[in-house]
Amino acid sequence: MVNRRLLRTKAFQTVYAFRTSERANYQLAFDYIAEQFLPNLDLMIPKEEQMPKLEGLRKLADLHFEELFKGEVSEEDIPADAKNAAKRALALYRDAVKRDRARITHKMVEEVEGLYDDYLKLLLLLVEITDVSVWDEQRRLLESEHKTSRFGQNQVIRALRNLPTLETEVIRRNLKWTDDDQNLIRKLFLDAILPDNQFQSYLRTTKHTFEEDLAIVVYILKTFILKHHLVVEYFEEKDLNWGENKDVLKSLTTKTFKINSLEELELQPLALNWDEDKYYFVDLFNQTLENDDEYENMVMEQTKNWEADRLAMTDMIILKMGLAELIHFSSIPVKVSINEYIELAKNYSTPKSGQFVNGLLDVLSQKLQEEQIIRKSGRGLIDNK
Repeated sequence: MVNRRLLRTKAFQTVYAFRTSERANYQLAFDYIAEQFLPNLDLMIPKEEQMPKLEGLRKLADLHFEELFKGEVSEEDIPADAKNAAKRALALYRDAVKRDRARITHKMVEEVEGLYDDYLKLLLLLVEITDVSVWDEQRRLLESEHKTSRFGQNQVIRALRNLPTLETEVIRRNLKWTDDDQNLIRKLFLDAILPDNQFQSYLRTTKHTFEEDLAIVVYILKTFILKHHLVVEYFEEKDLNWGENKDVLKSLTTKTFKINSLEELELQPLALNWDEDKYYFVDLFNQTLENDDEYENMVMEQTKNWEADRLAMTDMIILKMGLAELIHFSSIPVKVSINEYIELAKNYSTPKSGQFVNGLLDVLSQKLQEEQIIRKSGRGLIDNK
């Protein structure tokens, strides 16, 4: 299932992507200004004679844009052309950033919710494999010891195939393994599953108990569907973050088959309380961005011998996210937050970042608790001392 650790990772990646897009939009603003002061080739004046004045206006517009961006506009009078170009560039920058933020926020939620599609496709793959097992036996012209259609009679898979919620979700989400995917599924069955000793042993038995049918399903799921390179490569091509998402899918699929009877078979939820987790996810992202300057000042007060641009961008983002969680999520204990961001730093920043983030968040958390800026309640009071 989706957990808060994964959501922190996704939020971190999204903040990083947003900051990268911000820098790109900032550079595009200067590109826009430069385009406003290109020589006019329709004039009778040679472009070489136009360039000195145009270059001067461009430089003035660049300077004025930087002043407007920082909110530090000087009283110095500059030509209207340069001033207007700078104002238009700033408006374009702000509009682009606003659109990018809305797009990126929507995409990050969509990506997490899209994990449920992958979960359903993995369950459908089990059904597809039973169909291939029937096809395999039917295509044989001679009698064979491989009674592969016996797997097609697996009562757990039959119950899964007939599960109303699975059928509804598959139709609603328009999910399926296409005709083009059949070669992959057949290759998986013929080259990997069919020769397997445990699967062969299963086929040699005419009738199976519920426990035997469940055991072979779980075995195929863990050994082939979640691990075989054909399946892994298929999902990696469609999901750049498969490496971190696969643990969620493993959890969802494994829990689906932790049953004692067919009546217990049901789809697992994406999270125990996705509405609450989604609010946390989006709010953490927004709080980090909206309090950016305040959090940067807090960090820089504790690192007075450092310039802000000397800190790794990833470290700064992680620290700001940590501060956002410490301050705005009162139900999460301080120690839990600090430990989570230490792990995030270890996995996604420099080799020494975990120790750096640990020390800085520990000092800041104590300071902010003394100043009553961090106030915990309910579960957030656990282990805060």
